[in-house]
Amino acid sequence: MDQVEHVFREERGRLLAALARRFGDLDLAEEVTSEAIEAALTRWPVDGVPPNPGGWLMTTARRKAVDRLRRDQVYAAKLAILQVEADRPAPQPVGDELPDERLQLFFTCAHPALAPEDRGALTLRCLAGLTTPEVARAFLVPTATMAKRIVRAKKKIREARIPFRVPGPDELPERLPGVLRVIYSVFTEGYAASSGPYLQRLDLAEDAIRLARILHRLLPSERETGGLLALMLLIHARRDARSGPDGAIVLLEDQDRTRWDQDLIAEGRALVVAALTGGAAGPYAVQAAIHAVHDEAPDFAATDWPQIVQLYDVLLELEPSPVIALNRAAAIAFRDGPEAGLALLDELAAEPRLRDYHPYAVARADLLHRLGRLPEAITAYGQALALAGSEPERAHARDQLAELGQTAAMETVYEAAGGSEGLVRLAAAWHELVMADPVVSHAFHGGAKPDHTERLAAYWGEALGGPPAYTTTYETEAFVQRLHSGNGEHDEMNRLAIDCFDQAMTDAGLTDPRVRQVLHDYFAWATFNTMYQHRGEDIQDGQAVVQWSWDGLQA
Repeated sequence: MDQVEHVFREERGRLLAALARRFGDLDLAEEVTSEAIEAALTRWPVDGVPPNPGGWLMTTARRKAVDRLRRDQVYAAKLAILQVEADRPAPQPVGDELPDERLQLFFTCAHPALAPEDRGALTLRCLAGLTTPEVARAFLVPTATMAKRIVRAKKKIREARIPFRVPGPDELPERLPGVLRVIYSVFTEGYAASSGPYLQRLDLAEDAIRLARILHRLLPSERETGGLLALMLLIHARRDARSGPDGAIVLLEDQDRTRWDQDLIAEGRALVVAALTGGAAGPYAVQAAIHAVHDEAPDFAATDWPQIVQLYDVLLELEPSPVIALNRAAAIAFRDGPEAGLALLDELAAEPRLRDYHPYAVARADLLHRLGRLPEAITAYGQALALAGSEPERAHARDQLAELGQTAAMETVYEAAGGSEGLVRLAAAWHELVMADPVVSHAFHGGAKPDHTERLAAYWGEALGGPPAYTTTYETEAFVQRLHSGNGEHDEMNRLAIDCFDQAMTDAGLTDPRVRQVLHDYFAWATFNTMYQHRGEDIQDGQAVVQWSWDGLQA
């Protein structure tokens, strides 16, 4: 059965395009294509897949079309023409002719007589074989709206008698952008399937790349054809690393870059240079440049985020779009921190086209997660789960919800950090690093108390939501402040102390990124806060231990 499905995916677009050109009726071509496939589903499992499955489908579809036309008097006049065409040998592509009839239909669907929003929708539905809901997701509109667009486009082609042919040289500049947009939409569906059990539909992605190669070969002077091809190659080069053995999503920062296709990257980079040379760059060339920067980085940490943000600034000028603004916000989050990225995402929250857009929900959930705002992150991942189209997307959202729920179920940071034992390990690791540092150890010029680690862990525990172990077991809070405050008047010493704390978390086995972020924020706040004074007499005895939670300082 897998072989049969592969044939259908491979042949459907070619069959539909050939029938539409021959009959000049897209609805008829769609109907008999579906009927031919239904006939194959009945016959092939019994008789086996024929040696020439495409020819079998074409013969069956043509017969069904002729039968349908004979029953319809409106089409009677077409029969004589069809008979003449049937007796004429099929032309073979030579020279500059397009070697694939699907491209003829691409240009037909990109005809300027069609409304811009109808062109890509019709092509994705007819040529890429996407369902109407899948096309609707690609264009971020309701399914009912997309169904009306497709019907309207077919009617326009029929009534305006738009020919199924490749336009002449004088028509190409007007028609080419629509064709490029459709090819990229096909690739996008292949890169991230809008539904189904798999993250990627490699057949669609590779089909789009093949069509782009044909266009680039036929139109080498059109720089955006090269830009589009470069963009798709640079993205497709990462295909093998984007999913785990079980089909689960592997994020860019976690991908094994040795699995990236270096040949495609080299080809894409060469095309980017050509697409950016000789004049103002187009949107596809700029997007390709962004992905070239990603592919050139030896690891995620080495990614040149400032350059990527600059390229997104250029792209947003060329093609203002909420999706581009979303991607730019994600890049800024890596350049300037998650808080900066989240602020930009919140500015886009009212954008209607992003309201039901799965990547927006995922991006916002991720930034909330990184900021340690767990209840909000759980809500956002819940929205991402509801909007996910493919099973891997749903699985990723469920995994994140399960992980967040486990931590969020803990009432305090104290519990998430391992309770009293975990904080004792952390305090011991930090104290060891501090005493080994010639600068930070100056904070203990009076000498460290024998039980300093236990006192410090008890104070941290109370501050992070644990029981009042310090104030009931040891002296006053002022004492512990004097004991571990360091020298609050020296910023350099404080920064080194924070560095030691971050390393201590690793040494103590605290690896959960959310817990690490909250603990880092707490320690950094405490270290620079004015409650830590250089002179002991400036600290008032008896003041309460300030509480710190998942959401930060609690008044």
